[in-house]
Amino acid sequence: MSDTPETSTDASFVPSADDALTMAVNLARNCGWAVFPCSATKAPAIPGPGGYKHATKDPDEIKALWRRHPGPLVGVATGSVSGVWAVDIDSPRHVEAWQWWQDHHPRLSTRVFQTRSGGLHLYFRDGHGIGNTAGRICRGIDTRGDGGYVIFWFAAGLECLDESPIAPFPDWLRLLTMPPPAPARTVWKASGSSGEGGIAGILKRLSEAPEGERNNLLYWAARRLGEKGLGTPAVAAALLPVTASLGLSDLEARRTIESATKGGPS
Repeated sequence: MSDTPETSTDASFVPSADDALTMAVNLARNCGWAVFPCSATKAPAIPGPGGYKHATKDPDEIKALWRRHPGPLVGVATGSVSGVWAVDIDSPRHVEAWQWWQDHHPRLSTRVFQTRSGGLHLYFRDGHGIGNTAGRICRGIDTRGDGGYVIFWFAAGLECLDESPIAPFPDWLRLLTMPPPAPARTVWKASGSSGEGGIAGILKRLSEAPEGERNNLLYWAARRLGEKGLGTPAVAAALLPVTASLGLSDLEARRTIESATKGGPS
């Protein structure tokens, strides 16, 4: 799903290097994005490691890059350099990613492009601090921020599926990109004795959830407990006492936990 080289390409989605250059210059001028040429495999056309680091917003430098290293695809450096962050949803290869998109797309109104593999690129702004992650939000969903890049597939003839303005990176989604809390010295287990480190930290973080973020943090906590091998009943047993103290209704909390742990151990 990430923009790493592929061994096969679909020629119908590969424009000429001249067309890619025209689009690249327009993106730099109109959007302020730093761009660079990529080959049909999605790899930077500039040889050597770190080819994406040559991304630039200067039209003359862009033209010089394409003269030296002509590429049919436009790479966009993500993160602060361009002011754009991307969520890469590989729904064709991962049913979990498809289901996650079905569950959450109503609250993700932003610019969305189809990718060559049939997946989705969601573009966001104001994502400072968000880097490159793989599968942290959900299996088959990556993020691209500082130090990363995406292919601008619209320049290769693929569709813009949602023309909404590029939205700020949502706070609730940002939480899902965060690494799990560091293992805590105190641990939790359903029996009340020893258990797996880190669970106490998750429960503490949920217990401190501010109003307005409680349900989002509950979803995050349930996801993290599920990743530790707990099934839905065990996750509910751990989290429901905390949610009750936060003022969340039992029904609402159970629905969120079930959604977060769907497909996990039972």
